[in-house]
Amino acid sequence: MNQEALQKVLIEMDNQLNKSRAELSMVNLQLDRVNTNLNVINSTNKRLNKLNKQDEQIWQGVGKAFIANTTKNYLDELATNEKEYKSTEKNLKIKQDYLQTTLEKTIDSMTKIVGNGEEKK
Repeated sequence: MNQEALQKVLIEMDNQLNKSRAELSMVNLQLDRVNTNLNVINSTNKRLNKLNKQDEQIWQGVGKAFIANTTKNYLDELATNEKEYKSTEKNLKIKQDYLQTTLEKTIDSMTKIVGNGEEKK
């Protein structure tokens, strides 16, 4: 492979590497947010189950307002949200694993190319 073609390949691989790093950073941030939301849901579940009866009225915060709801309905909504967040978490972990593998393989390939180029000199 000539030097010019080798440089083009390395530049393209470097671009891919940077793109994958940026995506991985975003996925990690999204995972942190999902985990924070899951922790809030779990904490709210524990407190409501400990302090309230199922048919007791509570005030649910919605933006800048509050609406009346029963403990059971609110816990059902939290369970639905928890399922959605767990599904999102699963998908993000799959994407995170894919991106980490892509990064590792790209770095290995770049190292091999650079290593092979140096051996020929």
